[in-house]
Amino acid sequence: MSKVYSNTPANAQNRGYNNPRQVFTVTAVNRYVKQLLEADALLAGLFIEGEISNFHVHSSGHMYFTLKDANGALSSVMFAGSAQELTFLPKNGQKVLAYGRLSLYEKSGQYQLYVEFLEAAGMGGLQLAFAQLLEKLQKEGLFDDDRKRQIPAYPACVAVITSPTGAAVQDIIKVIQGRNPAIKLVIAPAQVQGQGAAADLARAIYEVNAWGVADVIILGRGGGSAEDLWAFNEEETARATAASRIPIISAVGHETDITITDFVADRRASTPTAAAQMVAYDHAQAVAYVSQMYDTLHKAITADITGRHAEASALLAQLGKYAARRLSDERQKLNHSATLLEKVSPYAAFRRGFALVQDTTGYAVTSASSLSAGQRLNLQFADGHVTAEIIDS
Repeated sequence: MSKVYSNTPANAQNRGYNNPRQVFTVTAVNRYVKQLLEADALLAGLFIEGEISNFHVHSSGHMYFTLKDANGALSSVMFAGSAQELTFLPKNGQKVLAYGRLSLYEKSGQYQLYVEFLEAAGMGGLQLAFAQLLEKLQKEGLFDDDRKRQIPAYPACVAVITSPTGAAVQDIIKVIQGRNPAIKLVIAPAQVQGQGAAADLARAIYEVNAWGVADVIILGRGGGSAEDLWAFNEEETARATAASRIPIISAVGHETDITITDFVADRRASTPTAAAQMVAYDHAQAVAYVSQMYDTLHKAITADITGRHAEASALLAQLGKYAARRLSDERQKLNHSATLLEKVSPYAAFRRGFALVQDTTGYAVTSASSLSAGQRLNLQFADGHVTAEIIDS
């Protein structure tokens, strides 16, 4: 508001001021200047290139910084709502392209740029965000090979996290069902691009893990622009991928498309179709392989049995020869022993005319002086025995 004074100081009259004099408050002047700035169409939408300095983030989420070049500086602010849309974190010394409106902050009387959009100059904002997150996650060890798990060679259940209406899911279904219809295929629908896509992908990963039936997860989508694929470059998606207990194959876009999830996932596939081929072993090929292995094993066993039979026959022949020699040796020993026994046998003496004389009690008579007339004796000959009586002694 303004005030009107009836008197004009003499020094004011000397300077040619008119009577009466109108005086404005500071607030009124700032408000007027602000209105002038905001009424200017050119200042309502400016693209300004400069270098960031004095950058800091308020607890409210608002970002405050100064844009400067060689000859000037411009105070700038980016409110939390716009800052949340940033794909990178600004830093001091970084050259950026800012879009916003020029206005006056009445409390300080300072005009400033109210930034609505901010992009890295030189390196694109998406590229810078990709590089920053890549470096951050790499330092945390999320790309290390020792934390990656093997993709199961023969999964019974495959979960696919993607858009249920995209071409990618149809390609995956066609390949898996064509190669191996025995595999259970579960589609976990998720938003794959646009605002909120990263959160939706992370949610789907957590839900499939909580379900706990799938042996492997295919996470991906078909091709698109860098902006279309950006949900797979966001930290929320990357951390959910890293936290998954179930092995994940990242299959985003085409072969030339590289995303953060490709580095975090347990395996990267160049396309969704390649991922499907990776998890679905060909049933017909598997049957042919098993049949071939059976034939190979059968031939190997047959050859082994034949070889072992020949070895056994040879061993048996050797054993027969050894047994024959051993038997012959033992027979010779036995014959020799028999000959020796024959020589000392009383029956040999019997055959030469000798006889064994025994009394009636069975004791051998070895002396004639022990005999008396009338005594009966048993005489043993080679062909029998007789009883005799002593007539004279």
